[in-house]
Amino acid sequence: MHTSVKSHEPRAIVIGSGVAGIALAARLRSTLGFKNFIIYEREAELGGTWFLNTYPGVGCDVDSHLYSFSFNLNPNWSQRFANQPEILEYLQSTATKFGIRPHIRFGIEVIEASWNESRQLWQVQLRNVSSGHIFSREAEILVSCVGSISIPKDCSIPNYEQYTGKIWHSARWDHTESIAGKSVAVIGNGCSAAQLVPHVVRDAAKVVQFQRSPQWINARPNSQFSKLQKFLFRHLPFVMRLYRFTLWKRTDSLHQLYTSTSPSAVQARVEATREAVSYMEETAPKKYHDILIPKFPLGCKRRIFDPGYLEALHSPKIELTSEPIVAFTEKGLKTSKRDLNFDVVVLSTGFKIQEFLSPIKLTGKSNITLNEHWASTSGAQAYKATFVTGFPNFGIIFGPNAFPAHNSVIYTNEVQVEYVIKSLFRPIIKGSFSVLEVKEAAEHRDATDIQNQLQKMVWSSGCSNWNLDASGRNTTNYHDETWKFWYRLWWPAWEDFDLSGGKGASLPWRPEWKIAGTAIALAASIISAFHSF
Repeated sequence: MHTSVKSHEPRAIVIGSGVAGIALAARLRSTLGFKNFIIYEREAELGGTWFLNTYPGVGCDVDSHLYSFSFNLNPNWSQRFANQPEILEYLQSTATKFGIRPHIRFGIEVIEASWNESRQLWQVQLRNVSSGHIFSREAEILVSCVGSISIPKDCSIPNYEQYTGKIWHSARWDHTESIAGKSVAVIGNGCSAAQLVPHVVRDAAKVVQFQRSPQWINARPNSQFSKLQKFLFRHLPFVMRLYRFTLWKRTDSLHQLYTSTSPSAVQARVEATREAVSYMEETAPKKYHDILIPKFPLGCKRRIFDPGYLEALHSPKIELTSEPIVAFTEKGLKTSKRDLNFDVVVLSTGFKIQEFLSPIKLTGKSNITLNEHWASTSGAQAYKATFVTGFPNFGIIFGPNAFPAHNSVIYTNEVQVEYVIKSLFRPIIKGSFSVLEVKEAAEHRDATDIQNQLQKMVWSSGCSNWNLDASGRNTTNYHDETWKFWYRLWWPAWEDFDLSGGKGASLPWRPEWKIAGTAIALAASIISAFHSF
């Protein structure tokens, strides 16, 4: 009697259903036909930052056709730089198109995950957000798609709890409260503040914006796509592909603004700085020029592409001040010079960028947590922005040093997704091995090279920015053009990993080796056939 042997298909848990989670899920299904994964999402809907950020004016400062998935281009973008509702709709339609929704469990947050060395799998503890019920699941593969722009910074201003007015973070906008006719304080002047201030000024009776440090601001011409353009994009896909490629190539050339390694790069930044100064002086009220225009190099902080912010500063209803805030009072804010009363305080103070995977506790081999590992290496790091030594079968999409300051993060997310599939999912499913762990020396070598390169770039020129952690290490940015990011992650360097288990299947060949092998085999067959005559 014949007895069939059923092989065990690996299970995977994915944390988060934002851009990275959608990209991974879509490629797992379409590229591998792999469906044995669950996505745990703590929010009520997918979309990540584009679901959570709903403040007035929220939008993207990357071209819409570039800020989209290569496997699901959208011919129907309404304008060059899309706003939040349109981006969220695109992400939702992508999830529906690729059958991702059935894989997602909404309202479930990952509390902690631990690697079980004896059983060679991840044990994950989860909590139902609404009921508080705690339960656990297991999986051979764990991937974080949490992202870094997800958790708002806590308010650090003294006496925060004494304030009796309304207060919220821009990333958690309170739509139940109207600001019409009220006095509003906006704390912060980064990208989010620049987007929301024009709308707040329009509706509020009085606005005071507190600037902690100046920002470089550039023009943001946001043209609408015509019916003809949409028609061509829809019916001639190669036109849309060519347009997207042109955007990517042109945007990638902006990398030179962030380095000073050549005379052309220095000159490019000089010209870009002159252009920004000219725009700011022409557009903003003259009374604010001294506090608006930075003294630090362009690019040291994330550049702002103006959504109408500088024009809004002309309104008699707004005051921009650089007075330091000393503390909250019962009715408002106390600065170094005066007390001000406000009905509403909006905190546009950024996110916990440096706290990757926060607040999840991740424990790897030898009972070492991810934070302890990173503390021992003087800062967050990951091999090729994706794998961490001591944490087998675990990958991070949008991990340390994966942020391209000058290009689309969706591009680098997709590059990492393909790398995780090539190096982790496909070989484990095939049976080449069952456990993959990056070697410590490989992680250290990779991280050291990146940090050495980043020291030469504009983020280390002395300004305060969210790219640097408390010790001054740049844990967010990638240091080169994005095509080089793709090249670094094009194919796994198997010698950089410890591999174990599996059914002994050979490791996947590089595509060019497959072509060469096929050509050699074909040539050998022809020669053999010739000799047989």
